[in-house]
Amino acid sequence: MSYSPPQPPQRQYSSTLNVDCVDGVYRSQQQVSPLTKQVNHLAYEIPKNKYANNPWNYAPEFLKVFGDLRVHIGGKAVFDCVLLGSPRPRVCWLFNEDKLRFSDVIIEDTADVCRLTIPYVQMHHFGTFTVLCENEVGRATAQAELLPLYE
Repeated sequence: MSYSPPQPPQRQYSSTLNVDCVDGVYRSQQQVSPLTKQVNHLAYEIPKNKYANNPWNYAPEFLKVFGDLRVHIGGKAVFDCVLLGSPRPRVCWLFNEDKLRFSDVIIEDTADVCRLTIPYVQMHHFGTFTVLCENEVGRATAQAELLPLYE
């Protein structure tokens, strides 16, 4: 019988470093994330839009739109939407296909939210509300009805 001294336990090491061994010399390799798609920048063309002067501009679009509301007279109505577009779209509210002329409504237009609030709904508020968003690249609209709620 031959005697062999006890061996220390072997440890397994793992590394995320990619290396290439050529001629016994280890060299690091370029790491590429699996989430990154390689693009030939010389062959890539940005789609052309006859209205856009800047390739980063894009037409308005809604991430969230409002729907029809039924509200009691004296109740509160809120129409709000989340809007994207570059350059920032101009926002115009219409009532029954005409420019909104109410003095008793609150219109908010922040970075990405357009909101029309009627704090105390009256008979003259019932109808169709439309938001028209427009920039130099395009236009987006959304509309909904404000209807009376009877009990």
